[in-house]
Amino acid sequence: TEIGADVPGTLAAEYHDVGSKVAAGAPLFRIDPGTNEMALGEERAGLALARAESANAAAEAERMATLVLENAASVQRADQLRTQAEVAAARAVQSEARVARAERDLARTTVRAPYAGSVVERRAHEGALAGAAPILVLQESGALEAILDVPETTPIAVRAGHAVRLFAQGVAEPLVTSVTRVSERIDPSTRTYEVHCLVVDASGAVKAGSYARAEITAVRETPQPVAPRSALVTRDGRAYVLRVESGIAREVPVRVGIATDTRVELLAGVAPGDVLVHGEAAQRLEDGARVEASAASPNAALAQSEPAP
Repeated sequence: TEIGADVPGTLAAEYHDVGSKVAAGAPLFRIDPGTNEMALGEERAGLALARAESANAAAEAERMATLVLENAASVQRADQLRTQAEVAAARAVQSEARVARAERDLARTTVRAPYAGSVVERRAHEGALAGAAPILVLQESGALEAILDVPETTPIAVRAGHAVRLFAQGVAEPLVTSVTRVSERIDPSTRTYEVHCLVVDASGAVKAGSYARAEITAVRETPQPVAPRSALVTRDGRAYVLRVESGIAREVPVRVGIATDTRVELLAGVAPGDVLVHGEAAQRLEDGARVEASAASPNAALAQSEPAP
């Protein structure tokens, strides 16, 4: 958090340097309170005057009301004094608000830490004029978050709750965590979306601003068909398989998901139980070729995949 001054003035004192750890509520720096002390004195004097005027106006109105009951004064004059008493009372309330604001401004000349943390940057020193610019930067203790940029082309969309392993520089073992939230926006320049996860590092070796590599175990909500990798044919920028229909190999366009060295996930075009041509035959046969299933090919039929990383 960038911490600035709530009230303008000269920076009179800074109590911590870069690397200092501070407790929640601890003073961080102080603005010269002289101007605010004088302003508070003026407002308190004004409040005393307003209260005195209000009390005097109320007494005058009450005395005039008594004279009206005794037919010794006019009703019109009594109404005028009552209105003046109400105005004086409102002015006293207004002065009370100004005093409260001056007291708040004086209290805010000492800026305190909103939470326990450590000072990671100082941007001004004693004698500088404090205004809208931050004075220092405070990093919350023990609260780190990893921001991961996931490509939109990733086969499985990352969701909250998916497991994450973080490999940070200077840390021997991976940090185990999970996705806490996922951005709904794709960055138009990088074509990635942000994924956030908490970082719990008991050793304290991970620093804010450092880089890490992440492995996300994303799981499909609905299992998809899986076929042997050799059943997939890619030609002229398109992917297809040869599905056996009544002894004839038919070319079927498919959409490919996750692929390993031996298996490939097919997201569209086929269904579990379809019989596909695979191996060298898949690469040389054409659409419409007559084929015969071999007993030596037990993996030719599509299997229903389990939710897998």
